[in-house]
Order: sequence, then structure tokens, then C-alpha cells
Amino acid sequence: MYRLLIADDEESIREGVAEYIRRNCPAWEVAGVARDGREALTLCMKLLPDAVLTDITMPHMNGLEFLESLADILPDAKLLVLSGYDQFEYAVQAMRLGVSDYLLKPLDTAKLVAALDRFAAELESQALRWKQSEMLRLRVEKNHFLELKHYFSAALRGEELPALSAPDTLSATQFSAYCCVLCDGLDQNQPLLQQLLDQRLYGSAQSLLLRVGTPAVQAIVFGLMGSAPSQLFLMLNHTLTSIAVSCKRLHGLDVRFYIGCIVDSPAKLDLSYRQCCQARTYAFPEHTPPVTSYEDVLASQLLPCPTLPRQILKEIPDAVHCGNRAAFAKNCQALFDWFEKQTIRDANYIRMCILSLCYAIVQLDDASPAAAPTSFYEFTNFQLEVMTASSLEELRSCFENLASLYWLRQKNRQETRRPLSDRVAEVVQAHLSDLDFSLDDVAAALFISPNYLRQLFKQQTGQTFTEYLTAQRMRRAQLLLGAPETRVYDVAEQCGYADPRYFSVSFKKYFHMTPSEYRQSVLPGSSGQ
Repeated sequence: MYRLLIADDEESIREGVAEYIRRNCPAWEVAGVARDGREALTLCMKLLPDAVLTDITMPHMNGLEFLESLADILPDAKLLVLSGYDQFEYAVQAMRLGVSDYLLKPLDTAKLVAALDRFAAELESQALRWKQSEMLRLRVEKNHFLELKHYFSAALRGEELPALSAPDTLSATQFSAYCCVLCDGLDQNQPLLQQLLDQRLYGSAQSLLLRVGTPAVQAIVFGLMGSAPSQLFLMLNHTLTSIAVSCKRLHGLDVRFYIGCIVDSPAKLDLSYRQCCQARTYAFPEHTPPVTSYEDVLASQLLPCPTLPRQILKEIPDAVHCGNRAAFAKNCQALFDWFEKQTIRDANYIRMCILSLCYAIVQLDDASPAAAPTSFYEFTNFQLEVMTASSLEELRSCFENLASLYWLRQKNRQETRRPLSDRVAEVVQAHLSDLDFSLDDVAAALFISPNYLRQLFKQQTGQTFTEYLTAQRMRRAQLLLGAPETRVYDVAEQCGYADPRYFSVSFKKYFHMTPSEYRQSVLPGSSGQ
């Protein structure tokens, strides 16, 4: 079953057409309906329909603008226009955008069914042609194939090209042009990528898959047959977009391609490869179409560079230093909303904005004697995480983690200012019933060396840790023995003694009376058990 999207600003028409298709076109599923071109474009990116039926005069984005934008997202989609205006210029523009039929309102349902039947036949024929297409990869012996991979790997790295043992057989020089493309999303599925390339190139180019760079990325070297570089570029753009859509629709894979320039010899492929890398690192995946070329990046980099709003530059560091989590979250959202509103796509610029905010936080550290200064180790790690963040979501998470770590460091700093005896007392009170509790456990909880803790505790309190622990356990035992229903061996266990007899000996040594005697002294008439 094929998927159709309907866009029309008149609810009665779009719903009526949708219902008619559901009843009379079994080969088609109405995947979605849209009220205007903007909503239709969003739905197309999500639903990836096989065909689109759209009106022309719609609010926000008209049908022609919608179809023009759709060409970069779904180049293989079948297009059908339903309009109330029989204007020649509309029809001409629609046909230039790849529209197959221009239907007029009121709708002739027979023409609609005929158009959809023709679309279904074309899609079926295309799928069959792809399935039956022979592998167009270079057919050479295994050792020659490896030699060819080595040859083009050297070309991408800009190294001197090795001599080929059989250049004619390897087809290394028979093409009119070459191009390098990087691919994300199919690193673990090279056979699928090769199959899709073979199906859709139709003999107009040959492809060779390579792993290049550190860390390694999936590269494709294309040998192109044709004369006009602009036509070759459009062919590659269309083919790779079609592959990305197919991977998303059939396999649920988010695949992206980055195209370098077209060059006239393998010796110049290193330039194409470098341009691919620049296109790949330019923007975060959330902001890029399935296929991005170096020319797209170059055009974007020539746009004016805005500056961060002063309010954000001031309020985010202030919120971090004040520990105001709500204010930080609000301004962090405002920051990323600003990136979106300004249509900023340059990932390095966004990263530098985040780093500038980090610098502002560090500067406030220096100005505040009560602050917990950021260490070189922390800042270096944070900077590395920012510069290597692979998505906008990951970058935002990194920035939010920085604030959380800052607040945790502030809390720990405040903790270290409290007297050591108070901090030890909290740990001890929480573990009085632990049978094997010792000074080592306290040292681990406070991140202090046991020897250092032993010496410092003695200096501050005038007693050893063992003496202090025993005193705290005896005081708890006093409280528990004041309850007549609590048995002595239960008291011993709750005070960290596994042996009730040893507890009784320790209690008598400390209070000069046994637990039973103590209970009788505070609870006259008690049996002392």
C-alpha cells in the first residue's frame, strides 16, 4: 500500500477527498492531511509519503512554495495539484516543479483515480526495476579491488597515488569527473548502502565504499560519467536524497550525506574529501537536510553573525552562581530558542556561544571569594565535551550538566567549611547499628585519608575515633533501654554489637552498671530483661 498526503485549506475538501480515496483506492493509504503548506511540509518530513495531493492557494505557505521545498526532501514523490483556479501560469509553475496532473475543482473523481492508479503502477515498476538491477560496482578480482581501495584512500588523504597494476581493468581513469561523499547512519550496514547505490545510479556513476579518517567515517568515492558538473551534482543530490528517504521509510534509519566538490581527476579528490568533512561538521543533525553540500555550507557562512543577547549573557551565569535552578532552566531554554529564532545553523558558532557563557561563569568564580573555583581539569573536560558534541541535544545536556556539577561543587565546598566533628557525627549517627562500621567508612564518606582523619579528629575533639564511636553507641543504648518493651539483645544489635554479652561488658565498663541494672534504675519495678 502506498502513502498519500493531502493538503488543502478547506476542511470539507481535504476530508472529503481523503474519505473518497479510502473507499475507492485500495492501493493507497491517506497518511495525513494538512491545512496549509507549512503544516504539509512538516508532515512530509515525518510521514515520508509516496505521493502528495495539494491545493495552490493556502495560507502561510502556498502550494507552489510547498512543492518547491518538498523537492529537497522527497525528490521521488509523485505530485498532484487540485486547484480552483484554471490559470495557465499556475499550471506551468506546477509542471516545472514535477507535478504530473493539474486537477480543477470541483473534483473529477475519475481523473483522480486514474492519476493515483498511474502513480501506483509507476512506483511498482520502479521498485521492480531496483530489485532487478544488476550490481554496477567495479567487477575486478579481489586483489585488484583491494588495490583500487588503496589507490582511492591515498587520493582522499592527499598522498602520492600508487601505480596501478591494471589501470584499464580497474577503471580508475575512465570517468569524466570524481566526487567524495561522507555518509552517517549506515556505518554498520555497508551492504545495504551499496545495494541502494547500485539500484539508483542506473549506470550513470560507479561507487566505491571506503573507511577514512580518525575516528573512521563511511566515505563514498563516485566515478561520474557525464560532461556538465552541475548536472552531475544535481544527479548526486537527487540520488542520495532518495536513498536517505528510503532508509528512513523502510528501515527506520536516519541517514545523512555530505557532498564535496566535483573534481576532474583522482589526484584532486583530497579537496572534495576536505569539503565533505567541513560540511559534516558545520551543523548539528537537527538542522541539516538529508543531503548537505559544501556549497550549502559556504553560502550559510557568508551570512551576518549575530551576537548573544546581553540579558542571556548576564542572567545565565547569575542563575548558576545563585543556585537558582528555575532561572537557569528558563534562560537556558531562552538561549536555545534564540538559536532557533535566528535560524543559526553553524554548529561551531553555537559551541562558541556556550563556551563564552562558561567563561562568564568562571569569571564570576574569580570575583567571588565564596565561590568554588573551576579547576583546569574540569574546564578542559567541559570544553572538549562542547567541541565534540554531535547534536544540539547533546550540547544542551552538556551545558546543563556543567551547572549541576557547579552546584554540587558549591555544596561540597560548603560541607568542607563545617567543623570536621560535625560532619563525622552525621556519618556516625547514620551507621551506629552497622556491625562492621569503622573509621575507614567515615573517611570514605568524607573523601579523607583514614590516617589524616584519625589525626585531625584527635586534634579537634581530644579523643580517638574509637572512644567517640563507643560513647555514641552507649548514649543510644541509654535511650533504647528507657523503653521497657525493648529487649537487651535488641538494644545490642541496634547499637552495632553482634554479641549481647560483649555489649553488656562494654556498657558496664562505660556506665559502671549492667544494662539490666541501668534499666531498673530508670524504670523502677522493671525486670531489667
